[in-house]
Amino acid sequence: MDQVARLRSIDCLTMIEQRMPALTGASRRVAETIVRDPWAILGMTIYDVAAASGVSLPSVTRFCRAVGFQGFRELVQGVAQSLGRTEHKDLERIETLGEVTGIRQLACEIVGRQIDALQTTLKLLDYDAIESAAEAILKARRVTIVGHGAAYVSALGMAIKLNWGGITASAVTPDLFSNQIIAVDNSDVVIGLLHQGRTRDVIEMVRLAQSFGATTIGVTTVPHSPLADVADIQVAVLSPDIVRSGTFLIAYNALMVLADLLAAAVAERNWGDAPPNRDAVVEWIETNLRVAPALDLPARPTSARMVQRESQNAGYHG
Repeated sequence: MDQVARLRSIDCLTMIEQRMPALTGASRRVAETIVRDPWAILGMTIYDVAAASGVSLPSVTRFCRAVGFQGFRELVQGVAQSLGRTEHKDLERIETLGEVTGIRQLACEIVGRQIDALQTTLKLLDYDAIESAAEAILKARRVTIVGHGAAYVSALGMAIKLNWGGITASAVTPDLFSNQIIAVDNSDVVIGLLHQGRTRDVIEMVRLAQSFGATTIGVTTVPHSPLADVADIQVAVLSPDIVRSGTFLIAYNALMVLADLLAAAVAERNWGDAPPNRDAVVEWIETNLRVAPALDLPARPTSARMVQRESQNAGYHG
């Protein structure tokens, strides 16, 4: 197989991600720059990539050769091909639905993406890192999950799941946490939760909490993020190719799998899966916050028009 054919048969971004653990120094920094935002690479020159990575031009060229490309231009073509393959796979999946059209087709596509993403999550989770995170959460006086923008929704979901696991956890935005962080110490766990792990205010909040002695956990959808470089423990729930073609819903569901796993782990280890007061809270909610079953509700008022419509639906006329 010649060089061109070989490159066409390889997903460039997947190859870079697979080789990244073995890369060091300048090559590692170039790889991280590319994986962090591959779409941006398509509009950058070799000088831009060198500056963004903090390396020399020869270092970028050496990186290209280290991952199997003759030079920077060929590398950019490989990245473009990888991104194009992602879009092509999405189109193929829609076509395989056959005669399904309209809203049903859309539902099939959305559910299919969810299934694919969750299967990827199951394969890629770093269970040693999750073990470390669960142990840190178990020992914490309190847990704070910091999320920005759409990631705050996921942070709130994780906090609620940890609460039901018996853990004192709360979700905050970076601006709110800036007023709370003064009380953080080495008995706290601070979780920075971001989709791509690149939002500066969350990263800086995690860094500051760490300087005060808190154990920090970085939770993202993608590995090798700036947040991962800061946090004591890093857990990623998806691969970059899934994230590139995904949506907020895909990210949220994958992150909630991790939240469920952490909550179940700490509840099992601390209380044998029966946190104190949980049953009492469930009973209180059912008694005080739920409406009565439908059979006990008063009959709905009816009108002449409603009676006529129901009669027509039953097949009666006149």
